[in-house]
Amino acid sequence: MKTCFFLSLILFLLTTSCSTYKLEGSTSVPALNGKTLYIRALSGDAWIDLDSCEVVHGLFEMKGEVDSVILATLCLGNEGLMPVVLETGKIKVSIENSGLHVSGTPLNEKLYDFISQKNELESLLSDLQHKEMQLIMDGVSANDAAAQVEADLNALAESMNQLIVDFVTSNFDNLLSLNVFTTFCSSFQYPIITPFIEEIMEKAPEAFKEDDFVKEYMRMAEENAK
Repeated sequence: MKTCFFLSLILFLLTTSCSTYKLEGSTSVPALNGKTLYIRALSGDAWIDLDSCEVVHGLFEMKGEVDSVILATLCLGNEGLMPVVLETGKIKVSIENSGLHVSGTPLNEKLYDFISQKNELESLLSDLQHKEMQLIMDGVSANDAAAQVEADLNALAESMNQLIVDFVTSNFDNLLSLNVFTTFCSSFQYPIITPFIEEIMEKAPEAFKEDDFVKEYMRMAEENAK
C-alpha cells in the first residue's frame, strides 16, 4: 500500500508541477518611472496579458508559473519593447537608452547573444550605406558609389544570413529556432526559397517541417518559384 501511495504521489507531482520564473528589471530611463510594464504572449490570434507591474525608482519585478517555456514580449502600453523567454529561473532585464538586454537563464542568454551579433552586423550595414551616401555627396556618381561598397555589402549580407542559419539549426530543440525562422521569412516581400532557407530545411527535423507556418510558407514559396 505504501508503494502504491508514493507512486501515486510522484505521478501527481509530475502532472501538476509548473515552471516558476522570476523577472527582475532595472532601468535608468526616467520616463519609465511610474509606468506599467506588461508581459504579453500570443494565444492563437490574440495577445493576452500574463503579468504586469509598475516601475518604481527604476526597478520592476514580476513572477509567475508557466506550463511550458514561452516566448513573450515585455510591453509598455501597446508598444512591444523586447522579447523575453519565460523559463525556470531568475530573469534579469535591463532597459537603458543604450540598449535592451535580457540575461540570467539559458534561452534568454542564447537569444540576446544572437540579437547582439545581429545588431552589430546591422550597424556595419548602416555605416556602409552612410559611406555610399557620402560618396555621392562628394561628387561620385551613384553607380560608382554603389560599386565601391558592393563587395562589402554582399559580404555583410552573407554574414547575416549565415548567422541566422547557424542560430536556427543549432536551436531545433527549443522554441527559439522556429521564432527566428518565422521572423526571417516574414522579412521577405513574398515567400521565396533562398539557399539559406534550403540549408535550414535540409537540416530541419520533421517536427520543424510540420509546423503550420513552415508548411504554408514552403508551399507558397514553391508555388511562387514555378
